[in-house]
Amino acid sequence: MTISASHDTQLRMFVAVAKCHSLRAAADAVGITQPALSRHIQSLELKLGHALFRRHGRGMQLTSDGEALFRTVEPLLDALDESISHAAAHGPGWGLSLRIATVQTLIGHFIPSFSKELLRIYPQTRLSLQCDSSSHVVEMVLRGMADLGLTYSTDLSTTDLQSVALHEERLALYHCTKTDLSREALSRLSELKLILPPRHFGVRRYVERVLGCPIRPSIECDSLELSLRMASISRSIALLPEHVPEDLIASCNLKRIILADIPPRRLVAFWRVQSRKPVVLDAAIDIAMRTRPVKQ
Repeated sequence: MTISASHDTQLRMFVAVAKCHSLRAAADAVGITQPALSRHIQSLELKLGHALFRRHGRGMQLTSDGEALFRTVEPLLDALDESISHAAAHGPGWGLSLRIATVQTLIGHFIPSFSKELLRIYPQTRLSLQCDSSSHVVEMVLRGMADLGLTYSTDLSTTDLQSVALHEERLALYHCTKTDLSREALSRLSELKLILPPRHFGVRRYVERVLGCPIRPSIECDSLELSLRMASISRSIALLPEHVPEDLIASCNLKRIILADIPPRRLVAFWRVQSRKPVVLDAAIDIAMRTRPVKQ
């Protein structure tokens, strides 16, 4: 059932008359003229098909139908008014929630800026962040376990999702400052002692697809920070997206080399196809489109 603005007004006028037992007193209470209030009551009675009041010299008395409607409507309107007051007191985003699934490579440079702006606009929103591999991020959104997904366009292959393109991101090598990598070594990327995530991670599949061959990493690791730590204590080289925070690179005493010969991947925000998106999801998509990685 759809309740229009006119229905809401008529029901509130009805409740006012029922409480005041008089058209004149109710008109004064709600701030309109007595004839206007009378028209509201007559219009509501016409829509419902039965009389709600008995008019007599002492005022207005509810009929049995009117009494039944009053007992139903009055607590509902009170609850609605209380909810509106509560939401206004708590600020934007009260009662809203947003579940975001993201690949973990965005934690250091994209998610903090994105989340800060979202919570600035909707400070009372309950935010849930889940980090996983690209394939699992897509699965979480498809299954309704997350409202918004953040991954790379190369990992999306279903028509059940809508998406918007964000920024591009190149891949890079992270190696110990004591190790020098020649151009010749970089040209034989698959032969280097690499630290890579497991094959179900998008970055691993993408690199193998670009190189046209499977890669046997010297170390397999599904954590960005741990991959960097391992690169700092071994002769292995971590292959990760370019936008790793500078403080993390410095703390591991590593160098970064951008892989200019490998085409960049484009980050995308995506969600399930639905007739109507929640307002906080619309806002999150807009913020994601405006968020840029910190310049390295």
